[in-house]
Amino acid sequence: MRYLFWIVTSIALVSFIQVNERVTELSFIGKWKSFEGEIISVSFNENNQPYFRRFDDNQLVSEGNFAVEENFIVIQRRDTTDMYKLQYAFSTDAQTLVVMKPYSEQAWLLNRISY
Repeated sequence: MRYLFWIVTSIALVSFIQVNERVTELSFIGKWKSFEGEIISVSFNENNQPYFRRFDDNQLVSEGNFAVEENFIVIQRRDTTDMYKLQYAFSTDAQTLVVMKPYSEQAWLLNRISY
């Protein structure tokens, strides 16, 4: 099962090449659903900063601000003091997103469910 995950993740990362398109915080706006069932809501907060909230079984798991720097999402958590960079890749139609998990070799595979 672990090998299957790595094969799918590797194929997804290789096939999600950006074609002359600049990714900004606006590229992430919307609701995303992971294959594990988590929901990530990305919007702007009251200070007009990019903001995310991640839910599992309708329970808030994490939240914070983020910025895009080259091929990384820079996360500043609000529920903890954590700050880290996560590598990401969009599909060519920007409806699928792969994000590496912090402090892990695993990744989230996310599908956009709304804007």
